[in-house]
Amino acid sequence: MKLLWYSLITSATAFTLPLPHISRQRTVLFSSSPADDVLVEIKSMRVRQLKLELEGAGINTSDAFEKDTLVERLVEYRKSAKFIAAQNASPPSSESPVSTGDTRTRTYSNGIIQVPLGFHSLTPDMSVPSNNSNVFLRPSPGKYPSIQLTIPGQDRKLTLLVDTACSGIVMRPKVLKYYNLPSLNTGISMTAAGGTTNAGSVATLKTSVMDDGTILDEMIVAGQDIGALPNILDGIIGLSFLNQFKKVAFDFENGELLLSKTSSDEMNFRHMEVAASSELNLCKIGVWTVDATLDGRGPVKLLLDTGAAATFLSWKGVKDLNMSIDHPLIQRNTNPIGAMGADNNAIELSHRFVLKSRMNLISGPSSMGAFGPLGVEGAGPLNIDIGDLPIFTMLESDDVGGIMGSDIIMGCDVLYLDLAARPSPTITMYNKRDV
Repeated sequence: MKLLWYSLITSATAFTLPLPHISRQRTVLFSSSPADDVLVEIKSMRVRQLKLELEGAGINTSDAFEKDTLVERLVEYRKSAKFIAAQNASPPSSESPVSTGDTRTRTYSNGIIQVPLGFHSLTPDMSVPSNNSNVFLRPSPGKYPSIQLTIPGQDRKLTLLVDTACSGIVMRPKVLKYYNLPSLNTGISMTAAGGTTNAGSVATLKTSVMDDGTILDEMIVAGQDIGALPNILDGIIGLSFLNQFKKVAFDFENGELLLSKTSSDEMNFRHMEVAASSELNLCKIGVWTVDATLDGRGPVKLLLDTGAAATFLSWKGVKDLNMSIDHPLIQRNTNPIGAMGADNNAIELSHRFVLKSRMNLISGPSSMGAFGPLGVEGAGPLNIDIGDLPIFTMLESDDVGGIMGSDIIMGCDVLYLDLAARPSPTITMYNKRDV
């Protein structure tokens, strides 16, 4: 059995590699101090993202009229014991079941299900062991969107990262043990950033329920350590979940996931304007890719990955952007920066491209319009690290040149996927209209 493309480059975690002959306590090598990294990350966030995280933490924003005020409050919150505890919360043991919160949903009269989205960040300066080194996590502008599911007979709800670049469900072994899910006497292999690896165990999630009462189809679950993700996340849920619906929309503005089981249900975004739109393509490992331009360069084919906090390029992707290692826009990373995949292998990323303005989606070279009115604006310069991850080699025949993570995806207010569109599914990014 094969679970295709499980990405903890889905945690697309940036990390620092340890230098030889230096103790673990001294392996942190940032271009600035960890506190400065947090400040840089928070300053790069949009006002909407700042308010969303603050309000989710119960912090008032109604009296904050300047972005600097929001930044100040979020920096203070990120330094607080409450934030650290929330990010490091471990799944409870079987002796102490705990509810993870009230996630009541509403169903629109036209049948569209509205599910609350949670957003999670990496804990700054957190040390995580990988298979080939010890790494320290570095915050990214991107967030991990999550939903909660109920398993009948269990009081504790599952908190799962919603990942468009994961074909199934992956859970921490401790979580699988807690729920005592029926195990399957079979192996399962997973294609991750560092190549193909085997899951530690395989189980079946026969029945799970969304808060509106929608019963989801039976899904296969792989048991795998996902230590680099915030501990508040029990696992990752991907396309085996999303493909049960015809239409899916990540409403980042309101912190909701909208789902429709029928193609006739209309998701009305007329109050918003289209920022970017294109067709989705299915690559050989069963996840979606989209053609994009970066600052007018390209197109380059990117995996669409809501489970990746950061965007990455391969050297093929750099070539697709009409650049090379010697191009003046390609910079050498002065500190050892890398990514860690679901296989827990740390991989160094040696160079970077700085996105200065905007990303756009295209359906073909004839419709590029790279400098036209459309496109998702970046919140200041965005670092896109470069390296030949094994997953890029595996997808060479699909012409894939990188991964589009949530640092770019969440630059829009709504990410809408019409999976029932013909001849191909479509992706549309919306922003609120300027008043």
